[in-house]
Amino acid sequence: MLKPDLTAQIIIFGEASKLQEVSDFLRQNYINLNILIFDKNRLNSEELDKLEFLESESTVIYIEEEHKADFGIKAAFLDKAISAKAAIFTLPLQDWKKNVFHFNEFQLQDLFKIDKISPSKLPQKNKKLLITGGAGYIGAALVKYYSASFSEIIIIDQSESALFFLKEEVEILYPNANINCCLADVTNRQRMTSIFEEFQPEIVIHAAAYKHVGLLENELEEVVKNNIAGAYIVFYLAETYNAEQCILVSTDKAVAPKSVMGKSKAWAEKLCLWFSQNCDEISFKTIRFGNVLGSTGSVLPIWDRQLEWRDSISLTNVNASRYFFTIQEIFELTDDVLENDSSGQIFTLKNEHPLLLARLANLYLYNRSAEILKTELKPGEKEHEQLIAENENLIQQSNNISIVEGAEINDDFMEQLSVLLSDKIPTEEKASIIKDYKL
Repeated sequence: MLKPDLTAQIIIFGEASKLQEVSDFLRQNYINLNILIFDKNRLNSEELDKLEFLESESTVIYIEEEHKADFGIKAAFLDKAISAKAAIFTLPLQDWKKNVFHFNEFQLQDLFKIDKISPSKLPQKNKKLLITGGAGYIGAALVKYYSASFSEIIIIDQSESALFFLKEEVEILYPNANINCCLADVTNRQRMTSIFEEFQPEIVIHAAAYKHVGLLENELEEVVKNNIAGAYIVFYLAETYNAEQCILVSTDKAVAPKSVMGKSKAWAEKLCLWFSQNCDEISFKTIRFGNVLGSTGSVLPIWDRQLEWRDSISLTNVNASRYFFTIQEIFELTDDVLENDSSGQIFTLKNEHPLLLARLANLYLYNRSAEILKTELKPGEKEHEQLIAENENLIQQSNNISIVEGAEINDDFMEQLSVLLSDKIPTEEKASIIKDYKL
């Protein structure tokens, strides 16, 4: 634990319930300090833009939050502090005692990581939940989060090791959860049919997908098979076995897609909409995320590995920006989707603060000695992402959640889909459809 030398200007932000307590303590014990409290409203106001840090004379104190959200605006604020050579510290919530404060040197992960996922407070449902890709980062997090919310959770994943370790973790840390782990590939129709036949799930969350943009640019057949055909099989079985809800986990890369991966998810989203319009008894809907902080394949774990291999990180295009979300925001959104009876809509998080990757790199390297290697965008990558497409209608917005209505489905959509999913069609023809067909 650190005991920092407090400077003339102190700026406090973070856990709302602790802001005043820390401020009062500092005012009582330190004289002539200029203490500024930035709560959520002030962080999201024009006041933040006007804030002037005292060069090399400012201290920023982040009080670790129980619920971590609004990463983009906080990261932009801290990047501004770093540019002014401010000292930045974190007050951890664990072992919190009144008027006894232990300071840690700030790390970027303080803004998004949580020690253990607390189960959802949704009322327990006497229903079965099936999650494909359930041993992946998001899928596994949802398994833990809903460990007390469903009578049974069926976890499907094709990674044996990931499935094994998730099973061990859940059995130890979430002993009340009733889980069944199924080693399976979502593109194996026979195997998936047997799982639906055995368990008869009422709720289906389809999170299984290939997601690495650069790698997938040259893997069209595999991407179509996994991300589109796999989605079709799951949706079809959800209908066949009378599920109540089927939820597709999608990505902002499906909006105005440039990459093969993004286009495959756009097809999956449209397919989900098609099923919603042709299956009256089942609610089909889509959750669209941006970048989930810390998830497998996201930029932060990549930078972690790069620092293990060399004393530098790669920065894709200094002007590039992305939307970043914490896993707790994903839980909040998924809760809302599960409680919503509508069908055919796309749910996403309201986020007005995309973050420049250059700013993220500055925060990541705070108090570290490493070089930033500037590169160009890789094939399929976009400079800026969108959460809502220009041809989509915003139909409802409450709290931090936006609900949109997708564009209409083309009359020849299913015909083109059958071509994409056919084993008899040449790859070149499929590539042409992926490239040129306007969804």
